[in-house]
Amino acid sequence: MRDLLTPAADLLLGARCADCGRPALKLCRACGEAIRPLPAITWPQPCPRGLRQPSRVVPIAAGVNADLLQRVLVAWKEAGNTGLTSMLDHLLAAAVVEHTRPGRPVTLVPVPTSRRSRRARGCDLVDELAHSAARLLRGVGIEARVAQALRPARATADQAGLGATARARNLHGAFRLHSARWLTDRDILVVDDILTTGATVAEAVRALSAAGHRPAGIAVVAATPRNAGHPR
Repeated sequence: MRDLLTPAADLLLGARCADCGRPALKLCRACGEAIRPLPAITWPQPCPRGLRQPSRVVPIAAGVNADLLQRVLVAWKEAGNTGLTSMLDHLLAAAVVEHTRPGRPVTLVPVPTSRRSRRARGCDLVDELAHSAARLLRGVGIEARVAQALRPARATADQAGLGATARARNLHGAFRLHSARWLTDRDILVVDDILTTGATVAEAVRALSAAGHRPAGIAVVAATPRNAGHPR
């Protein structure tokens, strides 16, 4: 049936693959297969101290923020193609699975979205991605919930163009605990779309840890290539 729907959508609606432009409702088969998840531990370099001490909070990325996956993320995040959430959720879920332990429920805590970004995009994309990934996880028997546990504590500058040190300074103290629901007796995982310098997830880890809820790990869709390595 789907093989019939795609050309029909292209004929009636002009539906095209978000990357290559071939007829497709979201991504064509070739592009969709090219972003299959390959989860791997991906430490930022230099690694923020808060991810190493007092205990390691290991970041796992499902892919590399380059080439096709990078273009898909840009189409999803910057070009307003929110339909791609149902493609990217598989990658986030795959990264989460690497952290799971048998019989242990998990709580996904999305990094907070600024009011500026929410207004520009009309929604909280990372929160929607987390909920979609949680549904996939529950579908395979993993008890997963999403908790909007964090809120912005103050305004921050736009991160674009900032280096690792400037990003860390910009975000330090930027988040605060909003709600502790779904945080007790569960493995807490901070989730985001892209790991760049690690400043955003490190601030989320700091805020949760300060409230007595040290995360068990970090899961992201993609990490930039230069971030591969081990913590220093």
